[in-house]
Amino acid sequence: MKDYADEIFRTLKYLQRQPGLEALQQLYPEEWRTVEIELAAAIRDKDKAKLDRLMRPLEGLPKPKERRNPITKQESRDLQGKLIRQRMSAIAIERYLKTSLSDPKAPHLKWRDRLIFRVLFFAKGRQRKLVTPWLFRLLWQLVRQRNLLMPMAEARGIYNFYSSGFLKALATEIAGKSCLEIAAGDGYLSRQLTRRGVRIVATDDGSWSGKIDGIGDVERLAADAAIAKYHPEIVICSWPPANNAFEQHVFADPGVERYIMIGSEHRRLCGNWPLYQAQQAFMQTRHDGLSAHLYPRDFGGAVFIFDRRKLAG
Repeated sequence: MKDYADEIFRTLKYLQRQPGLEALQQLYPEEWRTVEIELAAAIRDKDKAKLDRLMRPLEGLPKPKERRNPITKQESRDLQGKLIRQRMSAIAIERYLKTSLSDPKAPHLKWRDRLIFRVLFFAKGRQRKLVTPWLFRLLWQLVRQRNLLMPMAEARGIYNFYSSGFLKALATEIAGKSCLEIAAGDGYLSRQLTRRGVRIVATDDGSWSGKIDGIGDVERLAADAAIAKYHPEIVICSWPPANNAFEQHVFADPGVERYIMIGSEHRRLCGNWPLYQAQQAFMQTRHDGLSAHLYPRDFGGAVFIFDRRKLAG
């Protein structure tokens, strides 16, 4: 009798790559229809227990018993379906919460704070803009609901804000070498660096779709394919997802001399820290000068630079 356990492991391996909701909907339309119905009912009824069950579908399964019989095809399909629906539910619930917070008409965001957010961080159409340091120092102290800024920004795929000083200092770190941005999202950072004379290519695998309006001049490439195509000396990434699988390709490529990760000092929020700590070929440093130019400073933005170690002799 055939054992279908391998199919479960393939599904787990795929989900570890953190596919976006649109990709999952395309591959598993029937599972999405189920999630859509259940999620809509839970939100309509404001039923926390239903939402909890959607997020933890495997808890209802009986405890595994010792068995010699292989996993059947039906058992494999049932378990794969639960895993896929859990991932879909998690993304959909996250988007729902962030969208509700980002609504400019939301009553819990006071008009004064909303106005300051727009003046400091957003251009027309709620696109991000460069922060003006003196204006930030003047107005940020007046904001009462600071905790609502980042959920509002993250709903649009924005995880930090830059100043001109940050971009100038970052361009110096790249120092005229070939540079590749991976997981570039809408390409904002690369466009700003290009205007400052940096030779950089922006790439993204497209899993951001649904969070941003479009990726413009960003080339649709996964990180490993982008590195293989462009052979960069420097790779840069802003807010790589926590425990992602793609940063390993940066450290594995022998041509990469430097990796610049723009993220957070709070390690659970982003980046593959077990991978960073396992590196033998690269030396890691926290760049305090660059980190000080990330806004808002209250939220612990940080820049980490990984330089390839020079061989002795």
